[in-house]
Amino acid sequence: MVSLLLAFPVIYAIWGSLFDTEFLGGTQEFVGLKHYVNLFKDPDFLAAILRSLIFVSGCLILGTSLALIFAFALNKAAGWLRFARGVTIVPYLVSGVATAVMFRLLFNQEFGQVNRTLEFFGMEGPSWFSDPILAMTATIIAQVWSDLPLAVLLLLGGLQTIDPSLLDAAEVDGATGWNRAWYVSIPLIAPQLVLSTVWFSYSTLTSLGVVLALTGGGPVDATRTLPIVLYDTAFRDLRTHEALAIAIIILAFNALLTLIYVRVSRRYDLGNL
Repeated sequence: MVSLLLAFPVIYAIWGSLFDTEFLGGTQEFVGLKHYVNLFKDPDFLAAILRSLIFVSGCLILGTSLALIFAFALNKAAGWLRFARGVTIVPYLVSGVATAVMFRLLFNQEFGQVNRTLEFFGMEGPSWFSDPILAMTATIIAQVWSDLPLAVLLLLGGLQTIDPSLLDAAEVDGATGWNRAWYVSIPLIAPQLVLSTVWFSYSTLTSLGVVLALTGGGPVDATRTLPIVLYDTAFRDLRTHEALAIAIIILAFNALLTLIYVRVSRRYDLGNL
């Protein structure tokens, strides 16, 4: 029953993507894979896929790196510093639109704190949302800030399950802190690391609120990712069947990335890393 309930929207979307309606509320016509073929023939859609891959890759690299750093730091926190473990969840409680507003102000060219800091060090603050590369960079930072807490808590939970005697034995053998982290701790938290990676991929590949409210897909479509294309197709152009096809493509990308992560994580079990 639960599986049927969860699978029904996906099945409905797949079925709906095989039809077309000439007018809103008109008779549906079965068109098969026409929407999918047209999408992959569209240069704008292919460009959106590329931008989404760049966005996801940037969030994965930055987010996973920061999540590991913060998780290791919080795992070593003692005494009154332990309250920081609870504080880490705060960004996750902020909505995507609110996050976008905060970062819109933070990266504002005239009075944003980022440019003020750069000016303090003698550098001229750029116009973040007028340059395609800088706009994508700011969007990645905002998205990572929003998604980071859950990833940190997942990795922290994994670190706290490691038997301290394993780290002590590695230290006795002369392993440095970096070696203990890289060769002992990280392989032992591989399942949590995979979950964290899957979370970042899913959240960034389906992110709409942050991107839409922060840049609207601009400048010159520099941040127009797949969810923005889906939003425009469904609610501005009212091409709902084509929008369903885009949703299924996004779902397929998420499933493919998840399979890749799980496949790679098995190497830890085999001791190849």
